Amino acid sequence: MNDLWFFVKLFKPQRTWLAGGILLSLLTALSSIVLLSLSGWFISASALAGLGADGSAFNFLLPAAQIRALAITRTLGRYTERLLTHEATFRVLADIRGWFFRQLIPLVPGRLSAMRSGDLLSRMTADIDALDALYLRLLAPAAVAALGVSAVTGFLSSYAPLIGLNTGLMLLLASVAVPWLFNRLGHAGAEEIVVLAANFRIRQVELLQGLAELLAHLAYPRFSATLGQISALMINTQRRNNRLTAISSALSLLLSQITVLAALLIAALLFRDGLLSGAESVMVIFCVLAAFELVTPLPQALQMLAKTRKAARRIRQVAELPPTVKPPVQASALPGVYDLQVEELSFRYHEEQDWVLKQVSLTIPQRSKLAIIGPSGSGKTTLLQLLMRAYDAGQGRILLGGQDFRQFDADELLSCFGVLSQRSELFAATIRENLLIAKPAATTAELGAAINAAGLATLISRLPDGIDTWVGESGLKVSGGEARRIALARLYLKNAPILVLDEPTEGLDADTEREVLNALADFAQDKTLVMVTHRETGLDLVDRVYRMECGVLSEA
Repeated sequence: MNDLWFFVKLFKPQRTWLAGGILLSLLTALSSIVLLSLSGWFISASALAGLGADGSAFNFLLPAAQIRALAITRTLGRYTERLLTHEATFRVLADIRGWFFRQLIPLVPGRLSAMRSGDLLSRMTADIDALDALYLRLLAPAAVAALGVSAVTGFLSSYAPLIGLNTGLMLLLASVAVPWLFNRLGHAGAEEIVVLAANFRIRQVELLQGLAELLAHLAYPRFSATLGQISALMINTQRRNNRLTAISSALSLLLSQITVLAALLIAALLFRDGLLSGAESVMVIFCVLAAFELVTPLPQALQMLAKTRKAARRIRQVAELPPTVKPPVQASALPGVYDLQVEELSFRYHEEQDWVLKQVSLTIPQRSKLAIIGPSGSGKTTLLQLLMRAYDAGQGRILLGGQDFRQFDADELLSCFGVLSQRSELFAATIRENLLIAKPAATTAELGAAINAAGLATLISRLPDGIDTWVGESGLKVSGGEARRIALARLYLKNAPILVLDEPTEGLDADTEREVLNALADFAQDKTLVMVTHRETGLDLVDRVYRMECGVLSEA
């Protein structure tokens, strides 16, 4: 339960909404019970008064007005309760999502790069959504049941202590024993549905991302069949869970009918002995019948408790990962010079793995330009990630302006680097919005200068919406060369003193490649440039060339 309690503590900022929802739920539930009880008494008392059975006058107006008031209260209470509890739930989920994203930021890219995107997406969406049950289906119904059962038991005991005691015990059985039983029976299925749903989403994302390759290699039917198998397992698991839900509902109904029957027998005996009037007997029976509405939601909620707990555990597993970069106790200010120095640097991603970089030493004076060549997998990109402090060095150190990287705030350090990689990451937004990621406060003149320098002016002039053209999901509506130019314009806007190029012309045609390199040559004149590539294209941008082989760096 620690996982659930952890998230309950995150509910604190919305406690007013949560408490309001519980109070309205209680008011609505009690209004329903009192309405049914009073209606039973009113009908019986009216009939007896009409027959003259009780020999007294009957006040018709007061209970009729009370019944109308209770009916209106129940209707308005139900609507307002749904409005309030769902508003509280949405606010809580928004807070949890905000908290989760704040936890993810220090994990980028070091920890998150090792996760499958489909699994991370499932945790960010479905698992957080599953936490709505914690309040709507568990905390609120449990609080209403506890308060309502106490009120009903006290009310019944004031008329017939034996009926009150019997009803209280049966309600306790229905609200504690039955939910506990079905929690045990449904534990495995509830956890299994979370895991299967996550695996299903992972497969879905991978299928969509690799659809072209799967079709090209005739692997789509095999991949689709695997997805179908997971879907079938989910359906079978859900069917078992639904069967348990039906049984729990039937058992709760059976307990309610047994309790009503027992109350009927006791009320009949009390009526015979003159301890209960006829109208009071009907009122008590109707109250017992309505009281079980308080505990009906609990068995199903406890049956699926394991699902909520599993989702909470999956969220915490990611949120509590240690970041690959440790923040300094007190960050140093960035130096005024941007000389880079790598000293005896060795690095591996996990202790049980081989070293990716081995005793790498490198001096990069400010405004110098160098390239690192070598085959894929030799450690070039890892070195770039360490230069931008995606990871802290395992052995050795990296200096900026003579100071250790670990003395700086990681976000401030990144402001010194402008990156152009082989994959131009574009968001589902306009060209303008994609450019402003680099500098949100950029002026129109600055945007225009970056667009002209990156060779985007011709493209934008041809578009009906110009710079406000939508580029689509992952830049789907622009070509690879156009996407690279947008990324290049972002590089211009950021205007960082150190440029990091990771295979900057990979996948481009010869003409676009030449244009991008010419633009980079002009832009990088007064900047430090570090480029990694496995090709010789673009080496005329640099003054020095190094070769990386199996994690060992040497001058070419």
